[in-house]
Amino acid sequence: MANRTELIQALYGGSSSVSINADGSIASGTLDSSAKIIYVSGTISLNANKAGTELTETDYICPIGTTFSYNNASTTTTVLYSFNAYKTQYDPNGSWGTKAIDKSGDPYEVARACSAANQKKVVYVAIPSNTSIIGLGSTAKIINGSLVIGASSSTVVDNVVIRNVTFEDAFDFFPQWDPTDSGGRWNSAYDLVSVMYATHVWIDHNTFSDGSRHDKLYPSPFASPYNAAEMKIQHHDGALDITKTANYVTASWNHFHDHDKTNLIGGTDTADLAAENPSALKITFHHNYWQNIKQRQPRVRYGMVHIFNNYFDNTLDSSVDYYWSAGMVTGQGGKLYMENNVFNLSSGSPGAGSIYSGSSSSSKVTSCAALSGMSSNYCSAYAYGTGNILNGSTVDLSAVSTTNVTWTSTPWFTSATSGAVATPSSFYNYSSSLEATTSLSTTVPAGAGAGKL
Repeated sequence: MANRTELIQALYGGSSSVSINADGSIASGTLDSSAKIIYVSGTISLNANKAGTELTETDYICPIGTTFSYNNASTTTTVLYSFNAYKTQYDPNGSWGTKAIDKSGDPYEVARACSAANQKKVVYVAIPSNTSIIGLGSTAKIINGSLVIGASSSTVVDNVVIRNVTFEDAFDFFPQWDPTDSGGRWNSAYDLVSVMYATHVWIDHNTFSDGSRHDKLYPSPFASPYNAAEMKIQHHDGALDITKTANYVTASWNHFHDHDKTNLIGGTDTADLAAENPSALKITFHHNYWQNIKQRQPRVRYGMVHIFNNYFDNTLDSSVDYYWSAGMVTGQGGKLYMENNVFNLSSGSPGAGSIYSGSSSSSKVTSCAALSGMSSNYCSAYAYGTGNILNGSTVDLSAVSTTNVTWTSTPWFTSATSGAVATPSSFYNYSSSLEATTSLSTTVPAGAGAGKL
């Protein structure tokens, strides 16, 4: 496949099986779940219409009088979206402040949401079961959009491989300002690759980055005190996020670089059997290269994540575009087994707390454990580290002081059913793949990423 239209047709089973509107949105068709391999050649932009023309923010803006579904209601835009008008309306230095805002009927938010919905119809591309997407050679790229594996809770996707592709710049033209998020943050909608309601997924030898549109190009538009670096206009979300009821996902030999919020495991703090199910989200990261990544390497809620033989390279110098802010994190109910990883952090005085941190609410553990089939063992946060190296020396991640996170000398977590200790080897045999840390700083960068099969 060499362009977006060809890719869409392949995902739907051929040109006769899908109707594509002139703007690139899908008019009709059903995703094809039969076994198939889709080969990607050259660069495919997902932000393109049916004819292959690259689209701009202006192409998605809804005219005044456009009616669409918003917050489960039919809503009509009464203003024309512009970023300047939107940010002026919600400037926290003005009347809105940082209090919780009910923007559901506000014309400026309606105009933004309507325009954002138009972009989503084009750049948000769903992947069906039994699909392999393989890049040809060393130059295959998918840019300016989001591949979504398991886009709907009504259809569980199974058996997907994404391999040897460079993913860049899933750029959201219409980010939303949320005054209640950590004192005020811009939030965007698109991950480069998102795995949600899907099982048996392999993400291997791919490259993920922001491309040429680095975050520093979009500083906060607000005056002090709402102009901190963290309040930048966030046009990028995750690189590879794994959430909802995704299960049995492996990410291997990928290169993540020049990105902020890179790998989110579990999307909310509230457990739900249909979304963020603590018995799902079993994930492995091995032999990945995180280079110039700011945070979420990964950030884990509820998932059972094994992370081994990876290499991390960055700096604590806050003057660079994507300096190291946080590494591996367990959030609510996260379970993390960190084994034989190597960290190279220049500048400052990095310690174990720079590599791992965690926090969890006991009240949310209680409400999670009350769900059918759950228990406090599934719902609590656990973490264990062994054999990890920081700047050439062994680092004891078990010595990190965290809040409401249960460290245990018996690794990972206790089975909810039998009370037996469960380690990664309880789920699969990886002993032949586990390497000593001696040469990882060389072998992982040399072998990770697209074009290195």
